[in-house]
Amino acid sequence: MENKKYSLNDLIRIIWKNIIVIIIFAVVGGGCFYMLARHKQTITYTAERSIMISHNLNAKRARSQVSADLAMIPTYEDMIKGRQVTESTWKSLPKNIRKNTSIKLLSDSIDTNNRPDSLIITIKATTKDAKQSVAFVNNTAMAAKKELPKMQQGIGEVHVYPKATLKNTSSEKHSSIKKWTLVGTALGIVAGMLISFVITTWKHIA
Repeated sequence: MENKKYSLNDLIRIIWKNIIVIIIFAVVGGGCFYMLARHKQTITYTAERSIMISHNLNAKRARSQVSADLAMIPTYEDMIKGRQVTESTWKSLPKNIRKNTSIKLLSDSIDTNNRPDSLIITIKATTKDAKQSVAFVNNTAMAAKKELPKMQQGIGEVHVYPKATLKNTSSEKHSSIKKWTLVGTALGIVAGMLISFVITTWKHIA
């Protein structure tokens, strides 16, 4: 028995004849991948607390000292994210927070930023748990206040701003729902077309 060769018009007719089946598979595929993406989406919470590092200035050397302090800000940021401050932070965490995390997670969660020409450093902690983020950032700020003067002589005074709280913690959803829904829909269309061609071919052979 010779295999039937399908022309482009034949393929188009097969698709239109089975368009309902293809649409059903597309909807099912898109729906399944949508639910999967919804299930896998994560929410992260970011808590912030600021510190300021400065000296008590007199009029004669105010400008030069401020310039020197500003130049050191990137170094202070690196020190805050460094091992000594991280280990001090870890030791000061409440036991209920510490037992559900690790020092590596603490280190990976902490980041800093600074506006140009500002002596204020904002410390940020981002985790999947709001209470954890608040604990991380508050204890990091206090550890910085304690450890930075030990690490850098003549650093000046480290002023710590008010504590981060759950109320001022921001959240962000991380998901690819749209992308995965489109992928599922495309796979459903392909599956529907393949099944349509298989059914048509089977009928032709029969």
